[in-house]
Amino acid sequence: MKNFSETSSVSAHFAEVSLRYSPKADQSMLPKLSTPDDVYRFLLAIWDKDTLEISESFYILLFNSKNKLLGWSKISLGSKSATVVDVSHIVTLALLGNASKVVIAHNHPSGETRASSADIKITGRILQALELHDITLNDHLIVTREEYYSFRENNLMHANESL
Repeated sequence: MKNFSETSSVSAHFAEVSLRYSPKADQSMLPKLSTPDDVYRFLLAIWDKDTLEISESFYILLFNSKNKLLGWSKISLGSKSATVVDVSHIVTLALLGNASKVVIAHNHPSGETRASSADIKITGRILQALELHDITLNDHLIVTREEYYSFRENNLMHANESL
């Protein structure tokens, strides 16, 4: 194996990894979403309403420290009763998006807004993972066409101690 001093161009052999944040709008122009109802209305505006009652989707909203929306991303699209959520992907998006706060959301095609045990468990895992990076999980909303369920409003925003 060659040592690095013998290699003519180290950069030609290895991938460069970099971190950049390029906001598209002036901070003063970013919308402020302060309540679960504000978030719900925004989610309905971006959600594909043709699939809302067909398959589960999972979204992340990224916020600065003043609750101004920096951006959003669809994390996954699943089946009629579940979707896969990669916690490391959520953390990566929050870090790359320069978020101080995060709201996550998913829908229940059945129309039932009550949180399942799996919903509570994944929320705890995400909350713990984000806390390691000083990012706050503000809320987790379960969305249907007519209503939403807020984990924060229902006192479910705490890390599951058994994890």
